Amino acid sequence: MKRLFIAAILAVSAFSASALAAVKVGSIDYAEGGVSIGRAGKTISAPNIGDPILSGDLIKTQGDGMLVIAMDKNSGMAGKLTVKSRSSIYINLDALKGEPRTDIQVLTGAIGSKVNKLSGSPSVTVTTSSAVMAVRGTEYEVAVSINADDATGAPQQATLVTCTESKVAVNDGQQEVEVPAGKVLEKRPGERLRFIPVAASSVKGFGQKWMTDEIEAFRSDAPRALASYAKRYDALAAAFNDAYDPFARSTTPKKWSEEDRIGAKINPMDPAVLREKKEIAGYLVKIKKILFSFERVYYRADELADAIAGTPAEKSEIRKGVTAGDFIKTVRSQRDMFANMTARFRYIEQLYRDRSPDGEAFSDDDDFFASSDGF
Repeated sequence: MKRLFIAAILAVSAFSASALAAVKVGSIDYAEGGVSIGRAGKTISAPNIGDPILSGDLIKTQGDGMLVIAMDKNSGMAGKLTVKSRSSIYINLDALKGEPRTDIQVLTGAIGSKVNKLSGSPSVTVTTSSAVMAVRGTEYEVAVSINADDATGAPQQATLVTCTESKVAVNDGQQEVEVPAGKVLEKRPGERLRFIPVAASSVKGFGQKWMTDEIEAFRSDAPRALASYAKRYDALAAAFNDAYDPFARSTTPKKWSEEDRIGAKINPMDPAVLREKKEIAGYLVKIKKILFSFERVYYRADELADAIAGTPAEKSEIRKGVTAGDFIKTVRSQRDMFANMTARFRYIEQLYRDRSPDGEAFSDDDDFFASSDGF
């Protein structure tokens, strides 16, 4: 892990957190309990009502936390988004065919939304590790399970979608299913999308029951599940470090950061800029392919820790000489380092867009990004 820490130090030393001027997507309408916002490498640990939510923000809630966001017209929607307890999400604003589109990435936990107006088709998508939801409805919830198939090359968490008004289209890469009002849809790793029989009067509260049942299922075989999780975490951490290391050592991100700090005017068609973009694109592609899975693994650490706290599983060995509690402590000790590295990546990704004539993330040759939402 030595190179991992070298890369992290290089990333933080080169990163000017104040340089990122992201677009506002909403403002805090209500907050309670433990809530934090990660923005440009810094953590806002006690956000207040009225504070802005910006594109690219990482929002986290603890076991007693909840955050309600009043979405701004810039997001392409008008309404409120609720980030429920023990959740980690990203909110990203982009454009699709000239129309604003908000993508909400649910890493852990659950969200709920009551939307008054939608512009575009769709203007809101919700992404989990196993499915993408195109929100055409006005009231819905999306939850991801604490459990995941960590033994696979691309670990997936089960996803639950409940809709109480209008409809939500769910795509798992194999099929697309429309969830109408009063219905509940589940996607489990390796299985097809399926509706769960639930009385219409119980749909609103079903998500919480499902999450509770998922935690109990984890606890019933926690040592085995944690052993698989630990193996996957170590593999992804090593892969992330290998992809990140040349990016951290490049002088171009530092140059871009300084240009952003002083407000330098950039000509996207300048040959030097084009050469820099080509270099950076190679780094960003490699990092992003790993980051989608890795973030969903390391942000689950808090959920897993809460689930085993005070239980026999906390002291059980998941590999020789290492208990579940020992491993969780190790992951938590590395959390801030990985958060800084991720923030650095997302900042430079934004500067890449700023150097593109149409603000695109990557060129048409980068198919991995061109079809990321499946719609």
